[in-house]
Amino acid sequence: MLSEKAAGWKALVEKYPASEIERPGEIFKNLNGDIGSTRFNRAFDVQLVQEGIRVSPNFAPRFPMLIPWSKITEVTVSEVRVLGHEQNILLKAEWEKTLHFSLPRKTLPAIQAKVAADRFQKIEIGSLPELFKERLKNRNTR
Repeated sequence: MLSEKAAGWKALVEKYPASEIERPGEIFKNLNGDIGSTRFNRAFDVQLVQEGIRVSPNFAPRFPMLIPWSKITEVTVSEVRVLGHEQNILLKAEWEKTLHFSLPRKTLPAIQAKVAADRFQKIEIGSLPELFKERLKNRNTR
């Protein structure tokens, strides 16, 4: 509970409020995310909806947020399999702290349909140490 307060979830919900209306579409459960320098493992349920990305945290399920597609500043797609797992898509959103959410690769077509092509970047990582180095670099740029 303390890390959610330190990360500023309440301020995020105020900036990106989500309506209470249920929306159709697949919900991707227990995804990782970063708010500033705070890492949340398996803490978010994410749904791609017409207006943007609906994020519901397991630590505050009654207080989801909806990040409009226009506020997605960067989409990073890696082209590697590490330990038999395909790497996820990493979304970065506009806020006073950096927001990152990892999504399954199968969400890429829906994201490409909503986010401008100039906001995409591809990373080719050949090894596990390179992957950790890239993740650390992303976390240190907040």
